Order: sequence, then C-alpha cells, then structure tokens
Amino acid sequence: MSFVLFICKYNNGRSQVAEAFFNNLTKKHKAISAAGSSVGNGINGLDIKLMKERFGIDMSRQFPKPPSDDLLKSADKIIIVCDPKDCILVPKSYVEKAEHWYIPELDGRSVEEKVKIMEDIYEKVKELISELDKEK
Repeated sequence: MSFVLFICKYNNGRSQVAEAFFNNLTKKHKAISAAGSSVGNGINGLDIKLMKERFGIDMSRQFPKPPSDDLLKSADKIIIVCDPKDCILVPKSYVEKAEHWYIPELDGRSVEEKVKIMEDIYEKVKELISELDKEK
C-alpha cells in the first residue's frame, strides 16, 4: 500500500478534490491532503456540492489541515497541486518523493471551469493510481 500526500498552499479545494478522487478510486492505496504555508478556513461549499452532484463523492467532512513532519515522512509520494510560482516548497529532505502538478485554483471560477479542473484532477489521479499499482 502506498501513502500519497496531496499538498497545496491553502488545502481548501484542489488537494481535497485530489484526495477524494484518489480514495474513491482505490482501496489499495491511501491519500490525505494537507496545506502548505497557509491553511485555509474551509472548503468552498460549491466545490463540495459539485463533487457530490457530478462525481457522487461526499467531501463534506473534509477540512484544511496543516502538514506535519510525520505526514511528510510517512508519505511514499508527495503531490504538490498548486502553481509553482505561488506555492509551497517541500523541505529538501522530501524533494525526491515530490511531484508537481500545476492545477489552477478553484476559487473564483465558474461552475463549468470548476468542473473542468475537477475532471483534469480526476484524470491525473487515475494515472497516478495506475503508476502506483505497477510499482507494487
């Protein structure tokens, strides 16, 4: 079983969506999401609603969490989902297990844009699970 940590600056949307898709698509592996330098106040209600209506996934119990050294240590893979120009830096000791996905911020987007971003996250998560399945 691989443990994946999805991380972004605020942990109030993109990383939560990635975590939700990941944990819904596989039981062989486990994922959690956490914030980088600025923990968000909560997940956008529209994002929660879209995930439920469009993808059948309940994210209502998810909440922004700060990353801990224990989370970073225990992760087999760290996926950073925010813009490299405005994102967090993973400590050097974890760089070898980090991968950067540029996922646009969900906040301030139309419903159609949000759904498109969510669909893109879904596809990336499916690819990641396939890679992890081949490794194990």
